Amino acid sequence: MTRQLLAALLATTLIGLGMGSPLASDLSPREVQRNTRCPVCGMYPAMSPQWMAQVVFNDQSASSFDSPVDLFRFLNNMLAFDKRHKPADVGAVWVADYGTRAWTDARTAFYVTGSQARGPMNEPNLPAFATRAAAEAHARTQGGRVLGYPEITRELLRSLGNAHQH
Repeated sequence: MTRQLLAALLATTLIGLGMGSPLASDLSPREVQRNTRCPVCGMYPAMSPQWMAQVVFNDQSASSFDSPVDLFRFLNNMLAFDKRHKPADVGAVWVADYGTRAWTDARTAFYVTGSQARGPMNEPNLPAFATRAAAEAHARTQGGRVLGYPEITRELLRSLGNAHQH
């Protein structure tokens, strides 16, 4: 009886802490496999690690993108690219820091528009950086203007070219 009570107490405590609970979500970035394809353009994100981006959904699945531009195009029109998820299902959004290639939260990252850096399809893109200082350093050497996540608009995406749009 004591063992059963102790086991029940331990299970309740772990669930309360979010351990072992289906509600506890791991929204960290997923490893991008070599054969993973971008749902927007069909390219392979793993081939351009400094440009990668990713959405991790609340159901633990993920979609990986070959560039921040494709990430934003996906987020602006999810139904065209993903029939299983809706915007409310997005748990986390990640981009690779262009300089370090480390994952960073896309919502707090900084982007440079108008720089000399060309994306995986050799067209203008939005190199992402974990810090404003890194983005500003890139803009000083490569040109461009630093933007925050809320400043990435549909109009800006349209101005960056149509090679990715289907």
